[in-house]
Amino acid sequence: MLLAGAGAGVASPVSEPLPAEDAKIVLNDGRVVGANDTVSFSFEGDGPTEPNSGKGDKSPMACPEVNDKPRYTVKGTPYFMADEDEPQSAWLMPRQTVSWNVTGSHTFQWDIGGSAEFEAKIILAKAKLSIDTKISNAWTWSGSQVVTDTNTTSKGYRAVLGQVGWKLTTVKTWIVPPCTAKKKTIVIKTPHKGDMSIGRQNS
Repeated sequence: MLLAGAGAGVASPVSEPLPAEDAKIVLNDGRVVGANDTVSFSFEGDGPTEPNSGKGDKSPMACPEVNDKPRYTVKGTPYFMADEDEPQSAWLMPRQTVSWNVTGSHTFQWDIGGSAEFEAKIILAKAKLSIDTKISNAWTWSGSQVVTDTNTTSKGYRAVLGQVGWKLTTVKTWIVPPCTAKKKTIVIKTPHKGDMSIGRQNS
């Protein structure tokens, strides 16, 4: 690790998590997105509204909408994933620079929280088509790369080695008998098949 003072500059305070400036993601349409960009899409599910929901328990008075397929609305934002194989971090004061020479293999796995894996796989497959073909539930970076970050803000922050993936926040809506709207939020943090990077954290 190389840590040194570097050029001056003042910017707004750092939010957490925030990828360093050199972290880029290219969308399927060719656009390059930044840390604060949100990409949205929606799709209709293929199966029943909920697993084990019981297709035979519909009330005779159920509204026709109970037969509708579930609807998924997805918002994707770039999300920094810290390297857990070989964690590295350094506290940077304003105008300081950190540089790491990264080698070997570094694996990043998706985090689906309490979500059902079958739904997470569906959302991920749709996100590959709608947002970024390089989204993956697991990604191993290997090779040699130098990553550098300079603190051009007015406050100190912790530079952390990792890579920029995606946070997919999905709202699923469906109708259950007799005619009740249901809603569920599914959050998936997933890697992007790309280079290593440096993220910024407040602590």
